[in-house]
Amino acid sequence: MLASGAAALLTQILEQVTIDEKNLVTYDLTSDSAQVVAFGGVANANVLIIATDRKVKVRVTSADGATQAIPVDDTLILISRTVPITAVDITRVPATETHVSVFLGEKA
Repeated sequence: MLASGAAALLTQILEQVTIDEKNLVTYDLTSDSAQVVAFGGVANANVLIIATDRKVKVRVTSADGATQAIPVDDTLILISRTVPITAVDITRVPATETHVSVFLGEKA
């Protein structure tokens, strides 16, 4: 049991996606404006992994919708095999320097 009285649940994650192109970028967010994520050689991302040391708002764009906002305060793992992500931006909590690592992978 956790200190709050809620039951603890541990789950292993084992997902596999064969990647053709990938890009790993890191950002130190020193401004309150949105940071557009560079896709490098990735045209369409089927895998998005974000690790951050503080809370951020991540906005993703795909064929299913533009700038869909997701709060992330540690780790985000998003796999979309059939609807790839075409754009990502990240916004920090105002006036809070934040370090973010972003992995983008395009399936083979």
